[in-house]
Amino acid sequence: MMPYVVQAVGGIVGGNILGALTRGGGGLIGRTLIGAIGGVAAGYGLPQFAPSLQGTLDTLIAGDNGVMLGNLLTGAGGGGLLGLVGGLLLRPRG
Repeated sequence: MMPYVVQAVGGIVGGNILGALTRGGGGLIGRTLIGAIGGVAAGYGLPQFAPSLQGTLDTLIAGDNGVMLGNLLTGAGGGGLLGLVGGLLLRPRG
């Protein structure tokens, strides 16, 4: 359960940063939800598509902290990607 929480937190941070830079994403709540979903989805999908990248991220620091850092970076990447897409597609009207 803890890896998913760490991935969601990373996704929230990445999604909010890139969503805010593109001035979209449905506001703070929308960017937070989009980022959390993107972070967990990236954490689930990365080992399926690029297991060597997941292994590289997990060994940045020795021990359990390296695995948590890998999950955080994976979540930030996925959340950032969806935050960028959401920021470009979900624009406020006006």
